[in-house]
This record gives sequence, structure tokens and C-alpha cells, in this order.
Amino acid sequence: MKEDVSILNLGSGKVVPLDLHDYRSYFLVNLDSGYYDGVQPSEVFSLFETWVTERPLMNIKSSRTLFVKEDAFNFLEKYQLVFDKIVIYRFLEHIPKKSILYFIYLLACSLKRGGVVDCIVPNYNVLAGRILKEDPFDKDFEAEDIITTYELLNEPESPHCSIWTPARIRKFFMLEKRFSVVEIDNRFVFDGRDIYLRALLERI
Repeated sequence: MKEDVSILNLGSGKVVPLDLHDYRSYFLVNLDSGYYDGVQPSEVFSLFETWVTERPLMNIKSSRTLFVKEDAFNFLEKYQLVFDKIVIYRFLEHIPKKSILYFIYLLACSLKRGGVVDCIVPNYNVLAGRILKEDPFDKDFEAEDIITTYELLNEPESPHCSIWTPARIRKFFMLEKRFSVVEIDNRFVFDGRDIYLRALLERI
């Protein structure tokens, strides 16, 4: 069982961090602009301070989960707390290419040194392979094309705006020497699909 941890879960929707059960106690901030209601961003810091203060006094496992309706950039730019971990599952591909380096900078500013970004994103190497191998006249084409097209483009109201491969993860996260790559799984199965990569990136 790992020690207590503060986690920011960006663009979380209904998805929780995959290793949440590994922690003795956690302060989890689920952030998504699509939530209908929840905790105000301005309340998060005081709630964290309360969690830190009360936890040793209670001497028991004490976890807190918050749901915050806010844009990721706004939250990262304004919020005071520096987290132990930041989770971004199926979110990075929604960041426009022109904003990638600034987004990575904001992640670095919101993460403790030695902290980890846990990222799951469509692997365009795998998606490109699907396109090269596909047969539009095959009986299973429509079902497979739904996956390929969705992961390449997504819906117009929430489009995919940047391309990610293991090499691109290394390039952009290591470019300004704020992160090192701990591990990359090139064919990670998530939500029943094996078209993702999962990267663990350490703040240095």
C-alpha cells in the first residue's frame, strides 16, 4: 500500500485513476468542464488543507474525492495546490498542437518534483496501421472503421486536435527538460480497445 497522495484527474468524466486502490489515502480532484455541478475551484485548496490537517488526527484511512467543473487550462493557471500525481486519460489528444508545450509547462508547474503524469492517449502508430491494413469490402469493416474514425477525429464538439505516438510523447515532454520518461506501453488496452499508449512521465 502506497502513502497518501494528492491526484488531479484532468478531463476525467466518470473515469478514475487506474491505480487508485493502491493508495492508503488520497485527495482526488476530478476535473471536467462537462460536469453539471460540483465543488467550486476556489474551494479546492481549503478542502485540501482540511484533509491534510484532519488525516493524522483521525489516524484512519481518510480519502476525499471532489468533482470540479472547470476548464483544464483555467484550473492549471490559477490553482495553488501542487499535486503528487496528474492523470490525463484520453484527454491529451484534445489539446491543440499550438498549445501542447504550454499545457506541458502547466502540468510541470502543478506537479511536485518526483511526481508523475499518468497519460493514456490514442497511439497514431496503431491507428495508421489499422488504416493501411483495412479492407473496406470486408464484412467487419464498418465496426472497425467506427473505432478508427472515432479515435482519429472524435465528434465535432470535442475534436481530437493533436497526434500522439511514443516518439512524440518523448519529444514534447522531454523537450524543455521538465519531464523524464519512466515507461511507455505502446499497445495499452483501455475501455476494451487496444489502440492506446500509456506513458508514465516523472517531473524532474
